[in-house]
Amino acid sequence: MSSQVRPTPPSNDEIAQGLNAHQAGRRCAAEENYHDLSLLPPEQAAAWMNDGFFIIRQLLPPAICRQMSEEVVELFTRTEKSGTSFGGHHLGLDGTLAVEEAARVGSGLNPDQRMSKLFNIHRKEPFFTFATNPAVTNIMHAILGPDVSCFNSQYIFKNPGVWGQPWHQDSLYYLFTRMPQVGVWLATTRATIENGCLFVAPGSHREPIHKVIPDRRPGSNYGYLEVVDYDFSRAVPVLMDPGDVLIFHSFLLHMSNDNTSSERRSALVNHYANSDTQVIGQKSPTIDFMRV
Repeated sequence: MSSQVRPTPPSNDEIAQGLNAHQAGRRCAAEENYHDLSLLPPEQAAAWMNDGFFIIRQLLPPAICRQMSEEVVELFTRTEKSGTSFGGHHLGLDGTLAVEEAARVGSGLNPDQRMSKLFNIHRKEPFFTFATNPAVTNIMHAILGPDVSCFNSQYIFKNPGVWGQPWHQDSLYYLFTRMPQVGVWLATTRATIENGCLFVAPGSHREPIHKVIPDRRPGSNYGYLEVVDYDFSRAVPVLMDPGDVLIFHSFLLHMSNDNTSSERRSALVNHYANSDTQVIGQKSPTIDFMRV
């Protein structure tokens, strides 16, 4: 019996070409950006419409944030040991997908020093409780409507020395029938300019999806693409403490700094959409619609 050969994954060049062909130029009509903003405080509603993002301060206590990071390291370790591994990616038996930092694959470092992202955790505790937090779901109902799903979750570790992610829009990666989606970024450590916080371009959620090129840095993470045809001179840093939450539009242009500090920056990022959203073409293994 012949052994099964795993197909070679597409290169970043091929990923960029495919996404540009299907996504570049798509727009989100203004009336699709909200359902009932009277459910939000006036300052949040105004920031959402004008800037494409707003921050909720101290939604969770720091102790829960620390618990999440500890649980993620355990999940990453289990996934790496018991799952199917290929090129620094580890697919667990329970559907979790652990991804190592490209520059640290094969380094022999401990899992928490090698890991970059852990996907598909929104059905597990303590992450499920956050995904269904009433403060979060109320915002999703205001923006997306009464029937909402969390369809993607990822826990991000940005260790000292790790590169940031270049300018991009999350909707580029989601070949869906409906737009927008909404990102919910929970800081589980503080996020500073030195340790690799996000930068956002206020008002850029009104832009179409831009064409991208592969991340120009040699050795960058798999799937990292960048927008280069926009004026980012008005970009602002998003400085956060543990328990703070950033709500942002999926067309909002954003990036993250390199971590030049001696401390890790970590975050849980969930993405939400209307529950009747359909995936166009083949569904990514990181997509799992869960009604909230």
